[in-house]
Amino acid sequence: MRNYLFLFCVILILFGTYTGNPGSSASTKVTNLVAIGDSITHGVGDPEKKGYIEGVKVKLEEIKKAPVHVSNFAVPRYTTDNILEQLQDKKMNLQLKKAEYIILFIGTNDFRKSAQHQFNPLNSKLINEGKVKFTTNLHKILEHLRIENSAAPIFVLGLYQPYVNYPNHQQILRTIERWNDKIAIVANNFDHVYFVPTLDLFQNRTKSNYFSDSLHPNPAGYQLIAERVSDKVLKELSIK
Repeated sequence: MRNYLFLFCVILILFGTYTGNPGSSASTKVTNLVAIGDSITHGVGDPEKKGYIEGVKVKLEEIKKAPVHVSNFAVPRYTTDNILEQLQDKKMNLQLKKAEYIILFIGTNDFRKSAQHQFNPLNSKLINEGKVKFTTNLHKILEHLRIENSAAPIFVLGLYQPYVNYPNHQQILRTIERWNDKIAIVANNFDHVYFVPTLDLFQNRTKSNYFSDSLHPNPAGYQLIAERVSDKVLKELSIK
């Protein structure tokens, strides 16, 4: 009887080893995603504070059939100046080194600050000066990211236009377009850095359906951003 029991245990062990568990943590590689930005990447406007990053995470997990770990370093009201200071943090740099994907969405507060939060009329001189400083800072940020991680693809989001209720909204739109042109140019200076446009996402849509306030998207708005970023990731990296 004892021999039969021993043989039964051996068979169980061998069967378990053979079948394995493809979903176990030991056999599944976790993908690391680092997000950097301001209140938009933080998820302000979404009651659950998931924002668009959660949508990107879910899509990556669906495609890669593996868990995605998100390190979200976004802080409300941050500008590129704040990001440059933040990049001195050792814990953040440790996560950057491990990242397989990096998402950067910054510039909304740089734009607002350069306009002195006065959008009608726009002060073209101040806006242009702010754009120059922003462009310089963005280049420094991407340089640092590449020093910490030379391989991970970086997705840099462009600015959208939430100022549709101003009488001069077309002027504001053209101004944001010029800021986005600079973002795209800076991104193009680095290998495996991809510009993700968002300016068109909310055009010809009823703002109240996609925004929680004058600036921040609601869950429906964040879903549009998540879909745009996910589509860009799949297109550029040919993930199937």
